[in-house]
Order: sequence, then structure tokens, then C-alpha cells
Amino acid sequence: MGLRASEWITVAYFAYLAGAAAVVPGIARRQRRRAIGTAIAVVIVVLTVAAFDTSALVWRDWMPLMYILLGYRLPALLVTSTNQELERWLLTLDRRWLGMENGTMISERAPRPVIELLELAYLFCYPMVPIGLACLHVAGLREESDRFWTAVLLAVFGCYGVLPWLPTRPPRAIEGGPTPSSGFVRRINLRVLGVASIQLNTFPSGHVAASLATALAVYARLPSAGLSLGLLALAIALGSVVGRYHYAADALAGVALALLGFVISRSA
Repeated sequence: MGLRASEWITVAYFAYLAGAAAVVPGIARRQRRRAIGTAIAVVIVVLTVAAFDTSALVWRDWMPLMYILLGYRLPALLVTSTNQELERWLLTLDRRWLGMENGTMISERAPRPVIELLELAYLFCYPMVPIGLACLHVAGLREESDRFWTAVLLAVFGCYGVLPWLPTRPPRAIEGGPTPSSGFVRRINLRVLGVASIQLNTFPSGHVAASLATALAVYARLPSAGLSLGLLALAIALGSVVGRYHYAADALAGVALALLGFVISRSA
């Protein structure tokens, strides 16, 4: 059994990261070796899985979840400092587009129930992808797994792969904004980010890209479920900006990558 389209994407992405780790300046030798070694190990795993006839094994459909996690964390090893000029430009766009005058946060102007609802939606960005794949499997559409992952991986790897070249801090780290005591769901989100996040901003937004790509991939075969996921993806995008987890430009670029990944996946 050969490589699936989504597995080719995975191999290409981690090969790219290995190459980036070899040329990005200023990285400690230990980090450089770790990044290259991890990238090569993932490529070997993907090729090994494809070398055997494992197409009948359901776990192969779920392995990209591990690739996404590693693909998110690995680029952080290649970052030594953030691009403050880019951060200022992104903040300028936010103030222009969102009317953030005098440093006033959106979350300080919007009704509290709306803020909490968007915070709750943002919390769902983590289970969104497996929920989408589960919808296809439950509906007996397991054969759609590769198309699903093609759309999602193109979107998220397109976001993560930019990080070594355009590293920024999330806006909440620059502006301050709402404190952890400003809402129950907000506190949960910040706690999750404190444990699971690499504490860097991905431009474009990986959360927005993954959520929308998931919704579109499901909608192609299950319109009702896809529409529900699409509404959730919209709320995640809004929550990412309102909660200052991402800049507005991050979210818009994430939408663009999700659309591109979906179009490619349906034409493959």
C-alpha cells in the first residue's frame, strides 16, 4: 500500500522542517539536532506505516492527530526571538479594523455573555478536528478520511510552517487584556494554553484554519453536520480575536488557508 495524499503532505512538511532547522540562524546546536532528528523520525514513521498494508486498520486514519501535534511543537524549536516589527503591524491592523482606540479591548466593550460564549467556542478548537473525523466514520464514510486530512493538514501545516520565519507573540501577551479572573471559561482557556501552547502566535491562525478546514471537509459529504461545525468554526475565529488569542489578520489568513486546503483536497 502506498502513501496517501495526506501522508505525502506530512512527509513533505517534516522534510521541510528538517531543512529549515539546518539553515535557520541563531539556534543552539542541541535544539537544531533535536528538531532535525524529530522531523526525520516522523518521516520514517509515516513511510513505515505506508510500507505495510495497513489501510484496513482504523488507527491509521487517526495518526495525523499525532502529526499535527508534533508539527505544531517542532517549529517552536527554531524560534529564538519574535518579530516585533510584525507584531506592531498586526496590532495596527487590529486597531484600524476593530476600532480598538486608546488601548480598549473588545472584550471590555462587548456583553459578558457574548464574551463567555465565544470563549467557550474557542475552547472547542482542540476537539474540533477529531469530532469532524468521527462524524465521517460514524456515518460510514471512512473512505473520506484521506480527503479530510488532506484539507486539514494543508491548512494547519501552512500555518505552522511559517512560524520560524515570522514568529510573533499573541496579542494578549503584548496588550495584557482581561485577567484570568475575568471569566470561568477564560480561566480554563488560559490554563489549557499554559500547559499545551508553545507560547508563540501562529500567523496564520492554526486554530482557525484547522476548524474551518474540518467543517468544510465534513460539509462536502455531510451538509447538516458540516454546517453545524461551520458555525462553530466561525465562533472560534471570532473568539480567537475577541479573546486576543490571535490578531484579526491571523484569523483571516487562517480562513484563506482553510479554503485553499479544501479546494485542493476536492480536486485531488
